[in-house]
Amino acid sequence: MFKPEDILNSLSEAIIISEPDNGKILYVNSVARSLLGEINGKTREEAFSGKMSVHQSNSEYDNKDGVTAKIYTNENGRAYAVYTKNAEIDGKNVVVETAADITAAEEERHDLKTRLTREYIIVSCIIELHRDKPFDETLNHILEITGKYLDAERVYLFKYTPECTYKTHSWCRDGVEEKIPVGKEIDRNIISGWLKTFDNYKSVLVSDVEELKDSSPAAYRLLKRINIKRIVTSPLYVEGEFIGFIGVDNLPVDRLAEGETFFTALSTFISMVIVRDRNEKTLRRLSYIDTLTNIYNRNKFIDDREAMAEAGEKNIGVVYMDLNGLKEINDKKGHAEGDNALREMARRIGSVFGVHTAYRVGGDEFVVFCRGIKEKDFDALTDKFIESLHDCDYKIAIGTQYAGEDSNLDDIIRIADENMYRDKMAFYRHSSQSGRYRVRNDNFIAISTPEKIKKLISEERFVIWFQPRFSAITGEFSGSEALIRFFDEDDMIVSPMDFIPEMEDNDTIHLLDLYVFRHVCEYLSGWIKNGKKIKPVSMNMSHATLRKPNIIENLLEIWYNYNVPKELIIIEVSEDQENGGISDITDVLGSLKKCGFHLAIDNFGAKYADLYLFADLKFDVLKLDGDMVYKIETDKKTQILSTSIMQICHNENIRIVAAGIENEQELTALREIGCDEVQGYYFDKPMSWNKFEEKYL
Repeated sequence: MFKPEDILNSLSEAIIISEPDNGKILYVNSVARSLLGEINGKTREEAFSGKMSVHQSNSEYDNKDGVTAKIYTNENGRAYAVYTKNAEIDGKNVVVETAADITAAEEERHDLKTRLTREYIIVSCIIELHRDKPFDETLNHILEITGKYLDAERVYLFKYTPECTYKTHSWCRDGVEEKIPVGKEIDRNIISGWLKTFDNYKSVLVSDVEELKDSSPAAYRLLKRINIKRIVTSPLYVEGEFIGFIGVDNLPVDRLAEGETFFTALSTFISMVIVRDRNEKTLRRLSYIDTLTNIYNRNKFIDDREAMAEAGEKNIGVVYMDLNGLKEINDKKGHAEGDNALREMARRIGSVFGVHTAYRVGGDEFVVFCRGIKEKDFDALTDKFIESLHDCDYKIAIGTQYAGEDSNLDDIIRIADENMYRDKMAFYRHSSQSGRYRVRNDNFIAISTPEKIKKLISEERFVIWFQPRFSAITGEFSGSEALIRFFDEDDMIVSPMDFIPEMEDNDTIHLLDLYVFRHVCEYLSGWIKNGKKIKPVSMNMSHATLRKPNIIENLLEIWYNYNVPKELIIIEVSEDQENGGISDITDVLGSLKKCGFHLAIDNFGAKYADLYLFADLKFDVLKLDGDMVYKIETDKKTQILSTSIMQICHNENIRIVAAGIENEQELTALREIGCDEVQGYYFDKPMSWNKFEEKYL
């Protein structure tokens, strides 16, 4: 005959029926019996003792599905949710408790909580890594966050090189001694057994240091000596190269696996920040040294000048120098000879004044600061330098000025520059080499007035030509540059170098730049309407134009009339040695970038390489100057510099364009170092818009 208890025994839940007053157990089903044994007649407290841990309901379970408690078996750690109900059986009040196995749900809840906490900590670390703080301070804070989260004693970073392995950063819990100080090397044999695991991008987990006694005795001896019982280490890779590892020790046993998972994620982001720090250090190093002459460059000159002025330094001697006839040397004897002349000039300056005092501030201009010197000693040094030039094959223009107690440094530099200029003018008046410093042509001065420019524009004497760009790898057409040309009254082409400087000096260059911008938008709009396959067009804009009030509004107003995709428009700016690279227009360029236009740095390397300024400006294209391209093929130092620039730019998703390609050898050299696009007479010359359209669109 079927009994009621048969129904209860068939359930998967444990059923316990007890008296409400004293807790004496009246009945248990088979599931409860398997958990607690024969407990009839015992109280609940006696039955659970040593076998179950009871946790009364908390806010998480109150009023939720009738759950009043959770119990955990001590033997296998399974979890049960207890549902309690008062009932009456055969006229007797009883308490009926139903315990459902919730082990899987509890494990899932615990895993979710652990995962969410871990992800929160990782996000906190990522945010910290991207704060504008010093690199070392950031990493030390990350180690602290990690150590506290994992309840560890120590967290640290070790750098690995083929020569040595040493600690670079560390955090210790309060009261824990740092056994290996930062900067301390460790025996390479200690981690030799871990390298194979690191090579597979996996972490090393040691739950008990005794495991290493036979397999890795060197690591065992060190870890034992400094009282490390457990350790997790995870490799750090930068661009595929193993550079070190992050480690954590003496965390609780139940956190070891979590530490491994946590480090696997965190090490990726730390590697990214290390790349960023490397790039910034490279930029800073390249930013201060002129790679051709190995003396300081204009960036360092500007920083030192500002620091000296701010400190109110006195008793300073300034020497301003210029290599006469550098253009003629390059044109007649080749750029290699011109480079030799600049190197020789730097060598002679350094031999008299010291290399730490000298700066190359332009293509052929040098400055020397003699700090904390008496005037008579400064005069003696300059006389010695002038005398040392008697056997020099090159002519150098020199201007000097001394700053005493009450002198303004900028005024002294300006006077030295003017004195040098007068010396240079005297040289060219008595030389047939060049007309560079002769009186400017009145015709070019005349066309630089606003009225004349507007008239010439209406007469279509200014025209826009296009020079194509190509992929350095495939040779496919990839874009073009818009170039301005001027036809004089005899329909002869006038070089931009003959009229643009005058227009910049007379503050009218913006009229020409806006004219070019308008017509490029017009050409692009027409080509799009005619179904042409359009590639981006770049155009150069003067610093003077970009410093104009409302220039952003003026450009957007023109663009709005044609509404062409902004990604087809690349605005090029050149480094300006007179105004500190691009620092005078950085804010404007940032606004243009936010508006959606693409930006390019033009003529990079023509005068000096202002890499450090680019760290704070997001641009899309870096365009190497023709002189730099020429040197890549033959000059080892230029090759090394160019390769570093390529790597930095590619890390930042910046395309590299090389201008002035003249032969296959230059193209091959550029391909080898990773150049993206090329243009120059080797491929095609600038041409009128209609020829360009017919040939490339």
